[in-house]
Amino acid sequence: MEIHTRHEEREQKQPAPEKARYLRRKTVQKVKRTHWAGRVLLRGLKMLAAVAAVALVLSVAVTLFSDAISSGGFSLKTVTITGARHADVAGLEAIIRKDFPENVLKLDLYQVRDRLEREAWVEQAEVRRLLPSELVIQVRERVPEVIFELNGELMLADRTGILLDRYDSRYGKLDMPVFKGLSGEDPAGYRAHQKENSARIVLGQTMLRELEAGSPAFVRNISEVDLSDPADVKLLLVDDTAEILLGDRDFLKRFQRLMSNLAQYRELQAQYQEIASVDLRYEGQIIYRPRATQADQVAEVPETRQ
Repeated sequence: MEIHTRHEEREQKQPAPEKARYLRRKTVQKVKRTHWAGRVLLRGLKMLAAVAAVALVLSVAVTLFSDAISSGGFSLKTVTITGARHADVAGLEAIIRKDFPENVLKLDLYQVRDRLEREAWVEQAEVRRLLPSELVIQVRERVPEVIFELNGELMLADRTGILLDRYDSRYGKLDMPVFKGLSGEDPAGYRAHQKENSARIVLGQTMLRELEAGSPAFVRNISEVDLSDPADVKLLLVDDTAEILLGDRDFLKRFQRLMSNLAQYRELQAQYQEIASVDLRYEGQIIYRPRATQADQVAEVPETRQ
Protein backbone atom coordinates (compact mmCIF):
# COMPACT_ATOMS: atom_id res chain seq x y z
CA MET A 1 0.00 0.00 0.00
CA GLU A 2 1.21 3.50 -0.87
CA ILE A 3 0.27 6.44 1.28
CA HIS A 4 0.47 10.01 -0.16
CA THR A 5 0.21 12.96 2.14
CA ARG A 6 -1.59 16.23 1.21
CA HIS A 7 1.68 18.09 1.49
CA GLU A 8 3.17 16.09 -1.29
CA GLU A 9 0.14 16.66 -3.48
CA ARG A 10 0.47 20.45 -3.02
CA GLU A 11 4.13 20.35 -3.94
CA GLN A 12 3.44 18.46 -7.11
CA LYS A 13 0.75 20.91 -8.24
CA GLN A 14 3.01 23.99 -7.86
CA PRO A 15 4.96 24.89 -11.05
CA ALA A 16 8.68 24.85 -11.07
CA PRO A 17 10.19 28.18 -9.90
CA GLU A 18 12.11 28.77 -13.11
CA LYS A 19 9.07 28.26 -15.26
CA ALA A 20 7.01 30.67 -13.13
CA ARG A 21 9.60 33.42 -13.39
CA TYR A 22 9.74 33.01 -17.16
CA LEU A 23 6.01 33.31 -17.48
CA ARG A 24 5.89 36.48 -15.31
CA ARG A 25 8.68 38.19 -17.33
CA LYS A 26 6.94 37.52 -20.61
CA THR A 27 3.73 39.06 -19.36
CA VAL A 28 5.54 42.27 -18.32
CA GLN A 29 7.19 42.58 -21.77
CA LYS A 30 3.85 42.19 -23.49
CA VAL A 31 2.38 45.02 -21.41
CA LYS A 32 5.35 47.28 -22.20
CA ARG A 33 5.13 46.58 -25.93
CA THR A 34 1.42 47.28 -25.99
CA HIS A 35 1.95 50.63 -24.21
CA TRP A 36 4.72 51.67 -26.69
CA ALA A 37 2.57 50.83 -29.72
CA GLY A 38 -0.23 52.95 -28.33
CA ARG A 39 2.01 55.96 -27.94
CA VAL A 40 3.28 55.62 -31.52
CA LEU A 41 -0.26 55.38 -32.82
CA LEU A 42 -1.31 58.44 -30.83
CA ARG A 43 1.68 60.43 -32.11
CA GLY A 44 0.90 59.46 -35.69
CA LEU A 45 -2.72 60.57 -35.28
CA LYS A 46 -1.57 63.94 -33.94
CA MET A 47 0.78 64.43 -36.89
CA LEU A 48 -1.98 63.57 -39.35
CA ALA A 49 -4.26 66.06 -37.62
CA ALA A 50 -1.59 68.80 -37.86
CA VAL A 51 -0.97 68.09 -41.55
CA ALA A 52 -4.69 68.17 -42.23
CA ALA A 53 -4.98 71.51 -40.42
CA VAL A 54 -2.12 73.03 -42.44
CA ALA A 55 -3.61 71.71 -45.67
CA LEU A 56 -6.96 73.24 -44.75
CA VAL A 57 -5.37 76.64 -44.03
CA LEU A 58 -3.44 76.55 -47.30
CA SER A 59 -6.55 75.60 -49.21
CA VAL A 60 -8.47 78.50 -47.69
CA ALA A 61 -5.57 80.89 -48.42
CA VAL A 62 -5.34 79.76 -52.04
CA THR A 63 -9.08 80.15 -52.44
CA LEU A 64 -9.04 83.63 -50.96
CA PHE A 65 -6.04 84.64 -53.11
CA SER A 66 -7.72 83.31 -56.25
CA ASP A 67 -10.88 85.22 -55.39
CA ALA A 68 -8.84 88.38 -54.79
CA ILE A 69 -7.06 88.07 -58.13
CA SER A 70 -10.25 87.47 -60.04
CA SER A 71 -12.16 90.26 -58.30
CA GLY A 72 -12.26 93.78 -59.68
CA GLY A 73 -11.18 95.34 -56.39
CA PHE A 74 -7.49 95.08 -57.33
CA SER A 75 -7.73 96.62 -60.81
CA LEU A 76 -4.99 99.16 -61.53
CA LYS A 77 -6.49 102.61 -61.14
CA THR A 78 -3.56 104.95 -60.43
CA VAL A 79 0.00 105.04 -61.78
CA THR A 80 2.17 107.61 -59.99
CA ILE A 81 5.52 108.41 -61.68
CA THR A 82 8.06 110.73 -60.04
CA GLY A 83 11.55 111.88 -61.01
CA ALA A 84 10.75 112.22 -64.72
CA ARG A 85 11.83 115.57 -66.11
CA HIS A 86 12.34 114.79 -69.78
CA ALA A 87 10.73 111.36 -70.09
CA ASP A 88 7.15 111.21 -71.36
CA VAL A 89 5.18 110.33 -68.20
CA ALA A 90 1.96 109.67 -70.11
CA GLY A 91 3.87 107.41 -72.49
CA LEU A 92 5.38 105.41 -69.62
CA GLU A 93 1.94 104.90 -68.06
CA ALA A 94 0.52 103.84 -71.43
CA ILE A 95 3.25 101.18 -71.71
CA ILE A 96 2.29 99.72 -68.32
CA ARG A 97 -1.43 99.63 -69.10
CA LYS A 98 -0.86 98.14 -72.55
CA ASP A 99 1.84 95.54 -71.87
CA PHE A 100 0.86 94.25 -68.41
CA PRO A 101 -2.20 92.73 -66.64
CA GLU A 102 -4.80 95.10 -65.26
CA ASN A 103 -4.89 93.37 -61.87
CA VAL A 104 -2.27 94.83 -59.49
CA LEU A 105 -1.65 91.43 -57.86
CA LYS A 106 -0.79 89.86 -61.21
CA LEU A 107 1.87 92.46 -62.04
CA ASP A 108 5.47 91.22 -62.05
CA LEU A 109 7.27 94.29 -60.70
CA TYR A 110 10.64 93.16 -62.05
CA GLN A 111 9.23 92.84 -65.56
CA VAL A 112 7.64 96.30 -65.27
CA ARG A 113 11.00 97.74 -64.19
CA ASP A 114 12.92 96.06 -67.02
CA ARG A 115 10.40 97.26 -69.60
CA LEU A 116 10.55 100.87 -68.43
CA GLU A 117 14.35 100.83 -68.39
CA ARG A 118 14.32 100.06 -72.11
CA GLU A 119 12.99 103.57 -72.70
CA ALA A 120 15.67 106.05 -73.75
CA TRP A 121 15.46 108.52 -70.87
CA VAL A 122 14.94 105.96 -68.09
CA GLU A 123 18.25 104.85 -66.62
CA GLN A 124 16.73 103.23 -63.53
CA ALA A 125 13.17 102.61 -62.32
CA GLU A 126 12.00 101.55 -58.85
CA VAL A 127 8.51 100.01 -58.91
CA ARG A 128 6.22 99.47 -55.89
CA ARG A 129 2.56 98.52 -55.59
CA LEU A 130 0.20 100.05 -53.06
CA LEU A 131 -2.86 97.88 -52.51
CA PRO A 132 -5.54 97.81 -53.54
CA SER A 133 -5.06 99.61 -56.87
CA GLU A 134 -1.97 101.85 -57.18
CA LEU A 135 1.48 101.54 -58.75
CA VAL A 136 4.24 103.94 -57.65
CA ILE A 137 7.32 104.38 -59.87
CA GLN A 138 10.45 106.38 -59.04
CA VAL A 139 12.48 107.18 -62.17
CA ARG A 140 16.13 108.20 -62.43
CA GLU A 141 16.76 109.75 -65.83
CA ARG A 142 19.83 109.66 -68.01
CA VAL A 143 21.82 112.90 -68.15
CA PRO A 144 22.50 114.44 -71.59
CA GLU A 145 26.28 114.84 -71.84
CA VAL A 146 26.94 114.47 -75.56
CA ILE A 147 25.79 116.29 -78.68
CA PHE A 148 26.44 114.47 -81.94
CA GLU A 149 25.57 115.00 -85.56
CA LEU A 150 23.58 112.38 -87.44
CA ASN A 151 22.83 113.00 -91.10
CA GLY A 152 22.79 116.76 -90.61
CA GLU A 153 20.73 116.70 -87.37
CA LEU A 154 21.99 117.31 -83.85
CA MET A 155 21.20 114.56 -81.34
CA LEU A 156 21.54 114.18 -77.57
CA ALA A 157 23.13 111.19 -75.85
CA ASP A 158 24.22 110.28 -72.35
CA ARG A 159 27.80 109.47 -71.34
CA THR A 160 27.49 105.88 -72.60
CA GLY A 161 26.17 106.87 -76.04
CA ILE A 162 22.48 106.07 -75.48
CA LEU A 163 20.52 108.28 -77.87
CA LEU A 164 18.02 110.36 -75.90
CA ASP A 165 16.37 112.76 -78.31
CA ARG A 166 16.93 115.28 -81.06
CA TYR A 167 18.62 118.38 -79.70
CA ASP A 168 16.14 121.13 -78.93
CA SER A 169 16.31 124.54 -77.30
CA ARG A 170 14.19 123.28 -74.39
CA TYR A 171 17.23 121.34 -73.21
CA GLY A 172 19.10 124.60 -72.76
CA LYS A 173 22.58 125.53 -73.90
CA LEU A 174 25.05 122.65 -73.77
CA ASP A 175 28.59 124.01 -74.03
CA MET A 176 30.43 121.00 -75.44
CA PRO A 177 32.08 119.94 -78.71
CA VAL A 178 29.92 118.18 -81.32
CA PHE A 179 30.79 114.55 -82.02
CA LYS A 180 30.78 113.36 -85.63
CA GLY A 181 31.59 110.19 -87.55
CA LEU A 182 29.03 107.88 -85.91
CA SER A 183 27.17 105.11 -87.73
CA GLY A 184 23.56 105.36 -88.90
CA GLU A 185 21.49 107.65 -91.06
CA ASP A 186 18.70 108.13 -88.49
CA PRO A 187 17.95 107.21 -84.85
CA ALA A 188 16.93 103.65 -85.79
CA GLY A 189 20.14 103.18 -87.77
CA TYR A 190 22.18 104.61 -84.92
CA ARG A 191 20.61 102.18 -82.45
CA ALA A 192 21.23 99.30 -84.87
CA HIS A 193 24.96 100.08 -84.40
CA GLN A 194 24.61 100.86 -80.69
CA LYS A 195 27.63 98.89 -79.47
CA GLU A 196 29.97 100.43 -82.04
CA ASN A 197 28.61 103.96 -81.51
CA SER A 198 28.77 103.67 -77.74
CA ALA A 199 32.43 102.62 -77.92
CA ARG A 200 33.24 105.66 -80.08
CA ILE A 201 31.40 108.08 -77.82
CA VAL A 202 33.12 106.67 -74.74
CA LEU A 203 36.47 107.17 -76.52
CA GLY A 204 35.57 110.78 -77.31
CA GLN A 205 34.48 111.36 -73.70
CA THR A 206 37.76 109.90 -72.45
CA MET A 207 39.72 112.27 -74.69
CA LEU A 208 37.77 115.32 -73.49
CA ARG A 209 38.25 114.39 -69.83
CA GLU A 210 42.00 114.08 -70.35
CA LEU A 211 42.20 117.50 -71.98
CA GLU A 212 40.02 119.08 -69.30
CA ALA A 213 42.32 117.66 -66.63
CA GLY A 214 45.13 119.63 -68.29
CA SER A 215 43.06 122.81 -68.62
CA PRO A 216 39.32 123.52 -69.02
CA ALA A 217 40.32 126.05 -71.70
CA PHE A 218 41.54 123.19 -73.92
CA VAL A 219 38.02 121.75 -74.23
CA ARG A 220 36.49 125.20 -74.78
CA ASN A 221 38.82 125.64 -77.78
CA ILE A 222 37.45 122.50 -79.49
CA SER A 223 34.54 122.84 -81.91
CA GLU A 224 34.15 119.28 -83.29
CA VAL A 225 35.42 115.76 -82.59
CA ASP A 226 35.56 113.28 -85.47
CA LEU A 227 35.22 109.67 -84.24
CA SER A 228 34.89 107.95 -87.62
CA ASP A 229 38.24 106.20 -87.08
CA PRO A 230 38.62 104.91 -83.50
CA ALA A 231 42.36 104.56 -84.08
CA ASP A 232 42.69 108.27 -84.86
CA VAL A 233 40.58 110.86 -83.05
CA LYS A 234 40.47 114.16 -84.94
CA LEU A 235 39.60 117.62 -83.67
CA LEU A 236 38.57 120.94 -85.15
CA LEU A 237 39.45 124.01 -83.14
CA VAL A 238 37.09 126.95 -82.80
CA ASP A 239 37.43 129.31 -85.80
CA ASP A 240 39.84 126.93 -87.54
CA THR A 241 39.53 124.42 -90.38
CA ALA A 242 42.62 122.27 -89.84
CA GLU A 243 42.10 118.72 -88.57
CA ILE A 244 44.13 117.97 -85.46
CA LEU A 245 45.13 114.28 -85.49
CA LEU A 246 45.54 112.86 -81.97
CA GLY A 247 45.59 109.09 -82.56
CA ASP A 248 44.04 106.88 -79.86
CA ARG A 249 46.14 107.62 -76.77
CA ASP A 250 48.17 110.24 -74.88
CA PHE A 251 45.60 112.85 -75.83
CA LEU A 252 46.65 115.50 -73.31
CA LYS A 253 50.36 115.12 -74.01
CA ARG A 254 49.83 115.46 -77.75
CA PHE A 255 47.43 118.38 -77.53
CA GLN A 256 49.77 120.22 -75.18
CA ARG A 257 52.46 119.86 -77.84
CA LEU A 258 50.30 121.83 -80.28
CA MET A 259 49.46 124.49 -77.69
CA SER A 260 53.16 124.89 -76.91
CA ASN A 261 53.88 125.48 -80.60
CA LEU A 262 50.85 127.61 -81.40
CA ALA A 263 52.93 130.59 -82.57
CA GLN A 264 54.73 128.33 -85.02
CA TYR A 265 51.38 127.02 -86.27
CA ARG A 266 50.13 130.58 -86.91
CA GLU A 267 53.27 131.39 -88.89
CA LEU A 268 52.75 128.36 -91.14
CA GLN A 269 49.11 129.32 -91.62
CA ALA A 270 50.22 132.72 -92.87
CA GLN A 271 52.85 131.13 -95.13
CA TYR A 272 50.62 128.46 -96.71
CA GLN A 273 47.35 130.41 -96.33
CA GLU A 274 45.49 127.35 -95.06
CA ILE A 275 46.56 124.17 -93.26
CA ALA A 276 44.59 120.99 -93.95
CA SER A 277 45.83 118.96 -90.96
CA VAL A 278 48.18 118.94 -88.03
CA ASP A 279 49.46 115.47 -87.17
CA LEU A 280 50.51 115.04 -83.54
CA ARG A 281 50.80 111.25 -83.51
CA TYR A 282 54.59 111.13 -83.83
CA GLU A 283 56.86 111.70 -80.89
CA GLY A 284 59.13 114.75 -81.09
CA GLN A 285 57.65 116.35 -84.24
CA ILE A 286 54.55 118.01 -85.66
CA ILE A 287 53.53 117.39 -89.28
CA TYR A 288 51.61 120.20 -90.98
CA ARG A 289 49.84 119.45 -94.26
CA PRO A 290 48.56 122.31 -96.47
CA ARG A 291 45.35 122.10 -98.48
CA ALA A 292 45.07 119.93 -101.62
CA THR A 293 46.25 122.74 -103.87
CA GLN A 294 49.60 122.47 -102.12
CA ALA A 295 49.50 118.74 -101.36
CA ASP A 296 53.10 118.27 -102.41
CA GLN A 297 54.21 120.52 -99.59
CA VAL A 298 54.47 118.88 -96.19
CA ALA A 299 56.15 120.72 -93.36
CA GLU A 300 57.68 118.38 -90.79
CA VAL A 301 58.66 120.69 -87.99
CA PRO A 302 60.49 119.50 -84.87
CA GLU A 303 58.68 120.17 -81.63
CA THR A 304 59.71 123.44 -80.03
CA ARG A 305 60.98 122.86 -76.52
CA GLN A 306 59.72 125.42 -74.06
